Amino acid sequence: MIKTLIIEDEINVREGLKKLLKIMATSIEVIAETSFVSEALELIKKEKPDLIFLDVELEDGSGFDILKQFEMIDFKIIFTTAYSQYAIDAFKFSAVDYLLKPIDPTELKLAIERAVSDINTKKKHQDLLSVLKNNIENQEQKIVLKTTENRFVINVKDIIRLEADGTYTNFIITNRKVIVSKHIKFYEDLLDEKFLRCHQSHLVNSIHIISLTSKGFLQMSNQDLVPVSTRKRKEIGQLINEL
Repeated sequence: MIKTLIIEDEINVREGLKKLLKIMATSIEVIAETSFVSEALELIKKEKPDLIFLDVELEDGSGFDILKQFEMIDFKIIFTTAYSQYAIDAFKFSAVDYLLKPIDPTELKLAIERAVSDINTKKKHQDLLSVLKNNIENQEQKIVLKTTENRFVINVKDIIRLEADGTYTNFIITNRKVIVSKHIKFYEDLLDEKFLRCHQSHLVNSIHIISLTSKGFLQMSNQDLVPVSTRKRKEIGQLINEL
């Protein structure tokens, strides 16, 4: 059985989550619950859970107040939140599992499947949590890029450009290239306005643009030439002039 704690501010969410888990995840055993940071710390030390459902905002603090008390986090976390879009983006950047309230059963099922897989393979997530905390606290933005074999923590400012390859996206970064199995549209929606969609297959970081050539290419800081679609040329030219 997977020993599980629910650390959640709203009692109705706790009760609903327990009912859903009982129906769809028989391998999960909820051993305790609380809405307080102080009680949560004691429960984690005492019970040594495999999995925690962790609310971002609690009665006497935040979920991060709990996590910073542990030098090594050896339990899997699924965050629950009713946070703003900014915070949701922070979760997406860090590749940490989260559930929006009210909790959707389908999303819960997928999060549980990922959690069980990670617990069984003893996959650690300390670096992902560090990225999440960093982005929530408005420090220099980082993003986690997962490949089939590795995961990379990248400073967003070091991303030069993205190039679509079917359902994959190539990240060209200042010191490496990374290929991830997500469509470029996902990253267009996630990354901020500094990233310009200059072509159906290309998304560029405006801070790395050197110039727009007479032949309709963007010259980037690494000397790459990126095509600009005809219909985008005027718009991109105006944006560059404003940089």
